[in-house]
Amino acid sequence: MTPEQNLLIMKWQFAATILMGLDYFISDSFREKANAYVRGYFQGMQERVDADVKQAFSEFKGKLFHVLISIIQIAIGVGLCVLSRHIDENLIWLFIGILLVALFFIIAGVNFAFTTVFHLLTKLGIAAPFRFLTTFLVGSPKGPIAAIGFICLMISFYLRYSYNGI
Repeated sequence: MTPEQNLLIMKWQFAATILMGLDYFISDSFREKANAYVRGYFQGMQERVDADVKQAFSEFKGKLFHVLISIIQIAIGVGLCVLSRHIDENLIWLFIGILLVALFFIIAGVNFAFTTVFHLLTKLGIAAPFRFLTTFLVGSPKGPIAAIGFICLMISFYLRYSYNGI
């Protein structure tokens, strides 16, 4: 490991030491006030994340009919591809036309369905780590400040093992 990497790990461990050991340095009343303030902040963050997830599901429910239409478009495109196999070789322009229409149906259907589903999955993929983190911080028995210290300690462990290649 380079000296800069060691210094970075030490900074994370120092922050973890201070945050997790805060119980020994400040009074109980001040610690409770600080934890209540930090807990309120993270509860507000958790509520905003929950509101975003609910909004994403309601938007997806509103577009569910359109997703069904796009699946039907894909089925029509596949059906036209199957139908094009039975066209005589002399009607090559009809064959090409049907394949182009089928390709259009398939691409348009996949595009809309993918866009709608991907929008929902993106919202959930972004919200899930924040929801997990805020639930951990709000529900920590020692308080959110000590929980932040624990997260700093875990980051320092991760950095140490990733720098060592273990």
